[in-house]
Amino acid sequence: MGADPPPGPQPDATNETPLFTDRLELSFGTDRDAEILFPFVHGDPGRAVTDFLLWDGPDTVEDIAKFFRRHTTGTFVPHGFHWLIRDRTGGLTDDAGTPLGSLGVNQKGPVGRCEVGYWLAPPYWGQGLMSEALWAVVRHGFDHLGIAKLEADVFVENHASIALLERIGFKREGTVRRVHRKRGRWVDAHLYGIFPEDLDEAGSE
Repeated sequence: MGADPPPGPQPDATNETPLFTDRLELSFGTDRDAEILFPFVHGDPGRAVTDFLLWDGPDTVEDIAKFFRRHTTGTFVPHGFHWLIRDRTGGLTDDAGTPLGSLGVNQKGPVGRCEVGYWLAPPYWGQGLMSEALWAVVRHGFDHLGIAKLEADVFVENHASIALLERIGFKREGTVRRVHRKRGRWVDAHLYGIFPEDLDEAGSE
């Protein structure tokens, strides 16, 4: 029996690959994108998004802009690979290229074991956009980046994200109680994981 192929991405790899779906372009952020997305994740209005993230949101537009700049030039370790989710054709916003949210993959443990995180601005919820984006990134990760396993850590109250992961083919592997400290309270989280064969099984259903 032959050995498994070497896992990836390698720590010094850089992300130079935009991805495309029917409605979305997954590419890289700019300072102008930071200005557009800032109101969706800042302060009390942004809590519709950030209450379900480990990240509490940015204090300034520059915080997001720095994040985008870092991920256009940084290596997989320590920065991960991140994509900006955009309206590919203008069919969603009447303006092709409009940023809608963000999606990223980071190394978690040994090479080949990675974690995915994501968020979408509320005006674009309920249209299947994150399913479309996440499927593309998971497929790319397994087919082209050499990822052996993808994981997700999701607050137990985040029912929409749980449903999203299970649609893609992620399987719940356990629950950790009081694992995160979020805005002054302890939060339980479900742990999800997916292997290439799980994605193939989900796609055939």
